[in-house]
Amino acid sequence: MRKIAALLLACLLFGGCEERHAAPVQAESSEDAAPVSSQWWEEVPEELSSDPEPEESSPASEEPSSEPEEPPLELEEWALVLANYDHDIREYEPELEEVQNGYRMDVRVAEIARQMIADAAEQGVSLLVCSAYRPYSSQERNFNNSVNTYLSMGYSQDQAVAATAQLIAYPGRSEHQTGLAADIVTPAYQGLDDGYAETDAAKWLLENAADYGFILRYPADKTEITRINFEPWHYRYVGIDAAKEIMENGLCLEEFLEQQGMIE
Repeated sequence: MRKIAALLLACLLFGGCEERHAAPVQAESSEDAAPVSSQWWEEVPEELSSDPEPEESSPASEEPSSEPEEPPLELEEWALVLANYDHDIREYEPELEEVQNGYRMDVRVAEIARQMIADAAEQGVSLLVCSAYRPYSSQERNFNNSVNTYLSMGYSQDQAVAATAQLIAYPGRSEHQTGLAADIVTPAYQGLDDGYAETDAAKWLLENAADYGFILRYPADKTEITRINFEPWHYRYVGIDAAKEIMENGLCLEEFLEQQGMIE
């Protein structure tokens, strides 16, 4: 009997040891961890009591973009009036103010143009306005004089008109009537030809005019759209946001207005 009792006691002792070793070993807690409750198994949320399911990763398209959204352009609609082969503005009459040497522009632009000329001078570049606002009567006179010149050279009437239209806008379709455009040269080079593009004045304008809201209106690579030959001296006010968008992306005014849904 004593042997049997000893055997039973040994079994009980060894069995209790196995149960104690089977209990989960607690990992060391961090210094900030809360004390573990003696009844921790009762406090574990039900959804954590079983093996957790792997979390589904969010689609890449739903991840927020790290690049900030660009703010919408602030457009000045009055500054985006279009005058070209297809848009007649012969009735347009802006309020005018002198910019330089008696040449006038729209009162909303004149001070900006004067500031641009002054800033260029401070940087050693001399800008000279040689034409700005032109009323319909002046446009008509200039156009007819050019046609007559070609006629005297032996061109037919149609040829003379077509040749003139490559250089001068049809009356009523000239940007100069908007009061927002100016022909700007420099005292050392006043010729209205491609050579002007190589002057410091032309290079300064190409680099800085957009900061004042002006664009090169007739780029060399846009003649099929504008129907006007390259004019490195002709600058047009469109507003700062529009000017920077146009110049930075190599657009002409027609392309920009089409992108904005303002013309078809």
